Amino acid sequence: MAGVPAPHFSKARRELEADGWLEFTHKEGQVKFFRLGERATGREVVVTLHRITGY
Repeated sequence: MAGVPAPHFSKARRELEADGWLEFTHKEGQVKFFRLGERATGREVVVTLHRITGY
């Protein structure tokens, strides 16, 4: 929709994740969800995210 090829977003996401700006949280179907990493917030992540099962 923005006129930018999908591979560009994929590469940028991988680089941001590898550099600590994004942290992968979970996946629903083909959609991946992320939260800001420690580098982006400047704070140590003290709560590890765990997927809730039983739904």
